Amino acid sequence: MGALLAAFIALFATSLLFAPKAKAQSEDPIMAAFLFNFACYVEWPKNAFDRSDSPVEICLLGSGDFSDVVTRVVSEKRVGNRSAAVRSIAKLELTSGCHILFSGHDLDTAHDDAVASLRGQSVFSVSDREEFATAGGISNFIGSESRIRFEINADAAKAAGLKVSSRLLRLAKVVR
Repeated sequence: MGALLAAFIALFATSLLFAPKAKAQSEDPIMAAFLFNFACYVEWPKNAFDRSDSPVEICLLGSGDFSDVVTRVVSEKRVGNRSAAVRSIAKLELTSGCHILFSGHDLDTAHDDAVASLRGQSVFSVSDREEFATAGGISNFIGSESRIRFEINADAAKAAGLKVSSRLLRLAKVVR
């Protein structure tokens, strides 16, 4: 776990140091790495997985080419004793089995509708749309001084039955 934290912090620090260059190329690989690292610092209830060896599913909704980037970044990586899998979905109704759900800025669904559709599910919801976490989503990426940062709504995570590591919360801007 210590090695994962060190890798996450190194990735986070690198994104801060080289964000202007990364932004010129693309923010997608950085956001994809964050999605994977979120999985490493979130604990789901046991009933969120069908079997003890079920993968952690990172689902992408309305994300276009981002799916390919996330697949490349996550390919062959593990979250503890589980593999990580990436799945693109076309509608919010198809989130069954998702552990992390990324809804892109190109999604036409309102924040409230996205949040309401996940109520009662143990899904770590993430978006790159402004105010997603304050609207009841769990996390969103925010631009700050040409850097990628993230917010986490700890209350929303708790309501979803998720335990977010204090190590991850220290790196986030915590919102309510």
